Amino acid sequence: MGTTSGVAAGLAATDPKLVPYGAMTATFYTGVGCLLGPSILFFIVSAIY
Repeated sequence: MGTTSGVAAGLAATDPKLVPYGAMTATFYTGVGCLLGPSILFFIVSAIY
């Protein structure tokens, strides 16, 4: 999805009213990726080996 600052900057250039929603969405997806990414990668590597 992108970093929070990148999403906020892109939305600020197009429609400033959407900045809070974009920032929250980017934060949510970044958090999910940081929390679930290592676990999913672990299970994939475990399944291969």
